[in-house]
Amino acid sequence: MNKFFTFDQDDKKLWIGIAAISAIVIVLLSLFATTSPFYWVERFLITIFEMFLPGYVIVKLFLDKIQLTDNPVLDKFLVSLGISVATVQTLYFLSTYLRTYAFNVDEDVISSNKIAIGVAVLVMAAAFGVKFYQNKKKGVS
Repeated sequence: MNKFFTFDQDDKKLWIGIAAISAIVIVLLSLFATTSPFYWVERFLITIFEMFLPGYVIVKLFLDKIQLTDNPVLDKFLVSLGISVATVQTLYFLSTYLRTYAFNVDEDVISSNKIAIGVAVLVMAAAFGVKFYQNKKKGVS
């Protein structure tokens, strides 16, 4: 894992910011909603896993030194979010469409959360596979 990722101050700021904003929103939702706080924690973890983490992995593997503005933390966040939406949501739509119409499987057979998490894991595994192949082709062990 250390061959692929190097964490710097910008990454620490990014994850601390995500954790702080998530904690504030979870506390506010827990105070003003009737559902359990654990429900909101679960929803936020799934959202971060599906909507941010695949793009973040791709950015860290291939676009780590990206600079669009003067704020590299904001750049990484926005590019990660955009790449996650472009990859995970597109593949999720295709899998849902194929599941319902091509394979004639009811939507209740396979949970939508499981499909979304599976697609996110598939995107991250494909990114690691491509990076591993590139390193192997270059001769980097």
